[in-house]
Amino acid sequence: MSNIFAAITAQSLRNFGEEPVCAHIGDVEICTVKRHPTYRELRNQVRLGRTKTKSNLRTWETIVTLAKEGEKKEREKWLLIALDLVASNLDGWARDLARTWHYEVSDIKSVIVEGLLSKWDEVPTGETSNKLLDDMMKHAFNCARALVEPPSKETCAEDVSYWTPEVSHSTETVLLASSIIDSGSVLNPDADERIRGERVGALLHRMGAMSHVKEVHEKIREGVHRRANSPVITPAQVGRSWVDGKNIYYHFSELLPQYIAFKEAAKAVGLSESQASRRARSGASPFRVLWVGNNRVVTLASLMQALNIPDPVLHPDDVENGAFHASGGADQTDQ
Repeated sequence: MSNIFAAITAQSLRNFGEEPVCAHIGDVEICTVKRHPTYRELRNQVRLGRTKTKSNLRTWETIVTLAKEGEKKEREKWLLIALDLVASNLDGWARDLARTWHYEVSDIKSVIVEGLLSKWDEVPTGETSNKLLDDMMKHAFNCARALVEPPSKETCAEDVSYWTPEVSHSTETVLLASSIIDSGSVLNPDADERIRGERVGALLHRMGAMSHVKEVHEKIREGVHRRANSPVITPAQVGRSWVDGKNIYYHFSELLPQYIAFKEAAKAVGLSESQASRRARSGASPFRVLWVGNNRVVTLASLMQALNIPDPVLHPDDVENGAFHASGGADQTDQ
């Protein structure tokens, strides 16, 4: 049987090995830290065995956050990195177990990965990253021992659904193109969509934000501003995308900063910075934390989810029309 640890490492290095990796907020281009290691360098720096430094634990905390939030591709990227970093620290133990019990080491490693993934999928919302790491390793140890130690020669996994290409994530949510108004109050979905966008545009005009919004819209129309994949559109929106020549719908959150200071996020949910810090350490934080050097930030998407703030899907034309009407027909470029 092939060595699954080696396969995971090879895939990780093939995908990210020589590219700079931001283990702070996940995006090298907007991170305030100047130098970022390649994944090969990061892999050599991070040790998640029995002795773990504060720096390594902060890096792990950020990786867990990035692997639990965001778009599907980004989650899969950071989950692969997390798996590689954890599994690499279990290689020696797997070999020792194989020698002790005269068992095939590749089988032991396969069960270890199986155990790591099953515990990852079972983690409840709010569990600290450190506890997740401990639980993953303990579960992997138990699965491997159950394989080699008599009387059982079976793996401890209850199912193998996580071997399928689609990895389920307990924190995944579905974004709906609604929430600005009651969708039940308008019978025509197309009219509902346009009214929603125009209301947002009118609000942004009153805030004096349309200059920034129009810059974002221009980049979206040019295809150069895609913070995430284009939203999934409804059949009713397909025709409009056909007229535009492409899908230029976007989430409202794309108009906002991606990250907010930890102190400000705590204030938004009614906590002091010290209260939020204690909750984060105990696993009771309403949002996940990213480390940028010695500073903490929170993704706006995580904060919006904690506050039950919807992230509606909008069309640039509707937003601009709403701002135009709110201004009484005045030019919006200076707003």
